[in-house]
Amino acid sequence: MLPTSLTVSRAVVTLVLASLAPAAARGQMAADLGVAFTVGGEEVGYVGRATTESRLAYAGRDEDGVPRYVRRAFSAEERRLLREQFGIEEPARLYLSDTLPTATMTYDTDWDRGEKYVVGSNRVGATSVRRHGETWEALERRLAGTSPLDFPASARTADARLGSLDPLVRPLVEGMLDAARRAGFRVQVSEARRSAERQAYLMASGGHLTYTATSRHAEGYAVDVTVDDGDIRHAATREHWIAFRHWVQTTQGGVFRIIGTPERSWDWPHIEYVGQLPGFGSIDELLDAARWCDATAATDCATAWRERATG
Repeated sequence: MLPTSLTVSRAVVTLVLASLAPAAARGQMAADLGVAFTVGGEEVGYVGRATTESRLAYAGRDEDGVPRYVRRAFSAEERRLLREQFGIEEPARLYLSDTLPTATMTYDTDWDRGEKYVVGSNRVGATSVRRHGETWEALERRLAGTSPLDFPASARTADARLGSLDPLVRPLVEGMLDAARRAGFRVQVSEARRSAERQAYLMASGGHLTYTATSRHAEGYAVDVTVDDGDIRHAATREHWIAFRHWVQTTQGGVFRIIGTPERSWDWPHIEYVGQLPGFGSIDELLDAARWCDATAATDCATAWRERATG
C-alpha cells in the first residue's frame, strides 16, 4: 500500500506515515518529533513541544506568588478559537486557579509578577457581564470608562443575607460564623451573593474594590466577613482580623479559604467555599469547548458547553 503524504506546517519538512497507522500513533509521532503537521487537514502536532501538557504543570502559583502559566505553544487556529469563544487575547496567560481537583482555568489580563503586583484575573466560563466576542481586556477598558451612576440601584447595594447563598454553602457559612463567635471573634457579614452587574459596578467604581469580573460571590459561594469595626487602620482591629484569618485557615481550611495570607491581602473580608464552580478544568477541555462552540455557532460557549455535558 502506498504511504500517505502529510502536509507540514511551521517547518519545511515532509514526513511519511503508513496510511494504516492509527490516529493515536500519528499524534504520538508528532509529540516525539516536535514538529507541527496536519493529516487530512487536521493538525496533530506542533513545533518544539509535546501535544499535551500535564494539568499540574500550570496549576496554582510558585513560591514567589507568580501563576504557573500555561507553557505550551498555541497554533493560530487555537488562538482564534480562544479569542472568539472566550475573549482570551493571550493564551499564555492562562493557568489553573490552584492545585485542587476543583481548580478551574483562570485568565490574567496582564502578567502577574507576584503578590505585590495585582492584575485583573477572571475565571474562564464563569458568569460575568463580558459580551460575546469581547476580550477580557476590552471589558476592563469598557468598565473603566463607565460611570458607577450608570448602574441600576440594585447593583449599588450589597446583599448581606445568608439566605442569598447557594443552598449547599449557606449552612457551612452559618456553622463557620457560629464557631468563630464561640471562639471569641466579633464578626459580621457585609456581603453574600453578588450579581454579575454588581461585580461590574465594583470594577467601574475603582479604588481597588475588585480585580475580577467573575467573583465566587456571583454563584453564592463566597461571603465578605468583617471583624470588629472593620477598619484595619485601627491596630486592635487589624490584630483581631489577622487572628481570625489564621483561624479560618487552620480550623476551616478544608472548607473555606481566604485571599492572600492572614497578614497580607488586597481583599481582607473575602472568604470563599472550596468547591466546584462553573468553568474548565484543563486547557484541553477549554479548547475542546471552543472547537465545539465554533462548529455549532454557539453565542454563549460556556453555557452551551455545560448544557451539552449535562443534557
